[in-house]
Amino acid sequence: MKPIVVGTRGSELAVRQAESMVQYLIDQGLEVTWKRFTTSGDAWLAGPLDKQVGTGFFTKELEDSLEAREADLLIHSFKDVALERPAGVIQACVPLRENPEDWLVMRPDAPSHPVIGTSSERRRRFLEKALPHASFTWIRGNVPTRLQRVRDGLLRDEPLHGTVLAAAGLERLGLDLSGLEVRPLRADELLPAPAQGALLAETREDRRDIVEALKGFHDAATARCARLERLVLAGIGGGCQQPLGAHALLLPNGDVRLRAAFAGEDGLRWAEAEGEDEIQVVKEVVKGLGW
Repeated sequence: MKPIVVGTRGSELAVRQAESMVQYLIDQGLEVTWKRFTTSGDAWLAGPLDKQVGTGFFTKELEDSLEAREADLLIHSFKDVALERPAGVIQACVPLRENPEDWLVMRPDAPSHPVIGTSSERRRRFLEKALPHASFTWIRGNVPTRLQRVRDGLLRDEPLHGTVLAAAGLERLGLDLSGLEVRPLRADELLPAPAQGALLAETREDRRDIVEALKGFHDAATARCARLERLVLAGIGGGCQQPLGAHALLLPNGDVRLRAAFAGEDGLRWAEAEGEDEIQVVKEVVKGLGW
């Protein structure tokens, strides 16, 4: 089998979350090298991403490298991947999903009206209702940078008392959270982004040997749930910056339960459906959201 060049974003989290898949390939005796990329989303630090135009903020440079044959296997955070995939790109693997929750990380001395930093429109819009006494400001940078801003208590020379981060990222990095208060956010407070906590590995059509090599690392249940959540996103005609939360759960009897919420101008809209027919379940949820 030909050597495999793995492409990821250059952040510590992107590398850490890809390590187990890379090690799986190495354990099979395959030759693997690593190529790290700075994406437009990583480079843009001057404001919130929803002020930018387009999609694929954290994936386009990687996708270009796959087409140019500079990389053979891309490993993404599934929630960052645009709905429309480039021609010739195929799914290689969706490993077992990690914790999809969002966690609120606060300074212990936060006042009753705290300032919370988040670069996600979804998180801000949902938490404005769940935390009515809080105010929100945009924050950019990787996970350790955002945590340090909270520890410092300052952001752009203004007070900062907390931030919201994906549990999967915090758990993958194993960061020291001592001295901070961490509260998992309930689904009725903040539903995760579609496919949050899941990874997606992609390759070119001419490298189906990589798909075969990763068969034992693929988790069909995670892939199924992530697909259904992203079908809701497609149903409302949105991209990954939409203020949409969605979470699918496979039930013991084989049915699927799908829950979603959208932060519209008229407030939060919630929808839930359950059944054996997955497409019908998605249609019911999308309709319940007003589409």
